[in-house]
Amino acid sequence: MCILTLLIVTLNGNAAIITTTDDTNISAEQIEYADNTLSITTGSETTRIERSRIKNISFTAQKRANDEFATDSADLAEILPKALEMLAKYPDAQSILVTEEGNYQQRKDGTNLSRYRCVTYLVQDESLWEAQISLSFDPNRETIRIMHARSYSPDGTVHTLSPDQIKVSKGTSGSVYFDQYQDISFTIPEAEVGGLIDYCYEVEEFNPFDRNLFQGRFYFQGSQPVGESVLRVSVPRDKTLHYIASNIASGSYEPEKAEAVDSIIYTWKFYDLPPIISEPYMPSYRDIVPAVYYSLHKDFTYVHEKLRPMFEKRFQLTEPVKQKVDELIEGANTVHEKIARLYQFCQKEIRYISIKGNLASNQVGHPAEDTLKNRYGDCTDKGMLLATMLKHIGVEAYPVGVRTNDNGRSVREIAIFDDNHCITEVHLDGRIFYLDSTATDYRYPYFRSDDHDVVADNTMLGTLKQVPLPPPEDNAVHITRKIGLAADGTTRIDFESTQNGSSEASFRSSARNLKAEEYEKQIRSQVSALTADYVLELATHTDPLDFNIQFKARSVYTLNRFATKSGRYMIFAIPFFEMSFPEVSLEKRRYNIEYNTSRLRTDQVEIKIPANFGVKYLPPALRIQSPYVEFEVIYDQQGDNINIKRKLAFPRRIVPVADYQTYKQDLEKIAHASKQKIFLEEKASEGVKP
Repeated sequence: MCILTLLIVTLNGNAAIITTTDDTNISAEQIEYADNTLSITTGSETTRIERSRIKNISFTAQKRANDEFATDSADLAEILPKALEMLAKYPDAQSILVTEEGNYQQRKDGTNLSRYRCVTYLVQDESLWEAQISLSFDPNRETIRIMHARSYSPDGTVHTLSPDQIKVSKGTSGSVYFDQYQDISFTIPEAEVGGLIDYCYEVEEFNPFDRNLFQGRFYFQGSQPVGESVLRVSVPRDKTLHYIASNIASGSYEPEKAEAVDSIIYTWKFYDLPPIISEPYMPSYRDIVPAVYYSLHKDFTYVHEKLRPMFEKRFQLTEPVKQKVDELIEGANTVHEKIARLYQFCQKEIRYISIKGNLASNQVGHPAEDTLKNRYGDCTDKGMLLATMLKHIGVEAYPVGVRTNDNGRSVREIAIFDDNHCITEVHLDGRIFYLDSTATDYRYPYFRSDDHDVVADNTMLGTLKQVPLPPPEDNAVHITRKIGLAADGTTRIDFESTQNGSSEASFRSSARNLKAEEYEKQIRSQVSALTADYVLELATHTDPLDFNIQFKARSVYTLNRFATKSGRYMIFAIPFFEMSFPEVSLEKRRYNIEYNTSRLRTDQVEIKIPANFGVKYLPPALRIQSPYVEFEVIYDQQGDNINIKRKLAFPRRIVPVADYQTYKQDLEKIAHASKQKIFLEEKASEGVKP
């Protein structure tokens, strides 16, 4: 079957220059790509080259004058005044998206055709990179065609891209990610500040994964001002398009509908959209910009029925898997100890490498036995392996798809592929909980914080379930400090911290990637920021690779003459006790505050004051209780000891913008309380008046 055909024939010159991996250049009058092989024809001779040997394809047909893309640039003269009008409204913009249009069509035979055009006005030098275009496509399923690419100078000159400036190369794969995609790239010529760049391309999906699947998404706003943004979706007349529109004002939700000869066209249009101004801890763009999601399926019934047999085929408990499970759980006494061992094995012993090629590997992954044998896999493979292993010990579990919470809310109202991650759903003793085998530094039963408060898609059961947000206690840092103060202000601190959940994973990861001397250097750097006159006695932590115990860190250091002396008074600020909250640094916000998860921090401080000093002033207690933050700090004196207890908890992940001012006031009170100092007064010697 022909999977990609590039066909160019010219009257003189060459259609393309093919560069092989050994840097040999081969001229071709005609090229055709099929079955992972490139057929090159020059005259009467045809040469075949395997895909793995192709480094680059550069189109270099006739003279440039005859070879430029045929295009009508007359509308650019009309677009430029619109750009200048928008510039007056947004003078600080780096660039302006003057007009864009996306057209997505499903044909009657189930193949798909899309076309996208974008015209951008370049305002600042920093925007010139936008003339560099790179597009990815799957040669097994798609062809891509550049319709035009050109720049429009302020003086009205049009510079058009020539085909010999287009490069087609194997897509860039990361060190752990491999797929079949290729890249087509080019730079729009003569782009300059004050001018326009305009490009349009068409993608034909001639070999879709499934001809009954047609779905997509389109976003109408971003970091640059938008003059006009148009989406058109076309489906055959005998099919129904299901769609949802999010972050759209009332009245703009419903599209314009037009009937063509054999199709129905749905159109959404938006005009004069301001740029999104970033805010600390703001939601993902997709959760705040106008967006349309569309699909031929109103629910996941068809998708689940399509994928379920693929899951079942890979979800097989084979002898090699059974043997490995028996080996790993030997000596384990409880079901949770067994789960912990299997979880740790999938986390640590299965390397993260992603290999994608078709619907099965993209959405379902590889068989559990293959992942075990290869000792590598991506999130789907790891999730499948762990679920299969748990089956052998009688624990019901399934790989489930999620969209991590740092990438916006998943669309579940209609059926589209909207997941970017896979975790494991465990059913045990009447409760459901989740594990993430890619979370290499998480101790059982904890899992990655960006998996919290998302919706899990369980294809095998056909269910959609909310992954719960854990209580703050499951993402906690507990800190104790024992502090001794000398009469000259010298301060000795014995610091210890324990963690769990995402906090523990973060500390483990940091410690795991540092040698002992590097860890000590890191602690020294932190302490020296307080004073250059210090002595570090101890800087250590538990083994970050020992998942049977909670991770702990301890440091002991002395800060010479650290506390400020002023006459009879000593002024002491507890080191590393201050708190700051950048999420409330703005007077007003447009968007919600979103964290990855809930969290908790507790501090217990014991201060031994010098024998010849008394307490002059202790900061007052402070208590704050709201749906979004819980705080308490108490100072208590017992003889020569000052005991401080502090607790800060964030029980929710999202703070609505409507509650921002109250939340801001609460966090500012907490920050202020954390900066309070302790005042000590030297006692008068017997017979001496103060």
